[in-house]
Amino acid sequence: MIQLSVLDELRKIIETAEGLFRKYGVRSVTMTDISYQLGISKKTLYQAIENKEDLISKIMHEYIQREKKESLEISTHAYDALDEMLKISMHVQRNIENMNPSLLFDLKKYHNKIWQVFESYRRDFILMLMEKNIERGIKESLYRKEINPSILSRIHVGTIEIFSDEILLPPDQFPRPKVHIEFALHFLHGLLTDKGRQQLDSYLHQYQNIL
Repeated sequence: MIQLSVLDELRKIIETAEGLFRKYGVRSVTMTDISYQLGISKKTLYQAIENKEDLISKIMHEYIQREKKESLEISTHAYDALDEMLKISMHVQRNIENMNPSLLFDLKKYHNKIWQVFESYRRDFILMLMEKNIERGIKESLYRKEINPSILSRIHVGTIEIFSDEILLPPDQFPRPKVHIEFALHFLHGLLTDKGRQQLDSYLHQYQNIL
């Protein structure tokens, strides 16, 4: 019972801190802010975690596990490769809409070891998911057969870093959700066959209130 209570408390801390980081960015949120939001003392907070770096590391671990599970569920139940790509894009879109633009920038600049964990997740899992999607799309005649899944998937994954570039894309001028959907549709159009374009038009009509 004691272990369960400790785990529940840690989960509550992680969920609360992640919500604050998403809303305000990492650097501007202090441990005092987190303890206040939780309604506990900082002493109690530090009984569950070592420091802010440890907390961010735990949040990243939970985030990656959650994203892997949700992405695999989307892939498993998608009607075809294009349906999979659009649903994953909509999932990413919801994440971006609930994220302060400075979050990725803060992680990359001030918590680089944790950023490297995200980079590994991107290079391994997201790359694998994207390459399999392109291979599936070619088999389903939705994507052009002459494209190279290995190259195109790496180009796609490589662009994720652009979302943390506040110099190239100032968030006040280029809202991240808008940047994401523009890129996602641009990338898709480069993959599609005539059959794929017809299917995309059908899906876009279906998802017009979402995308």
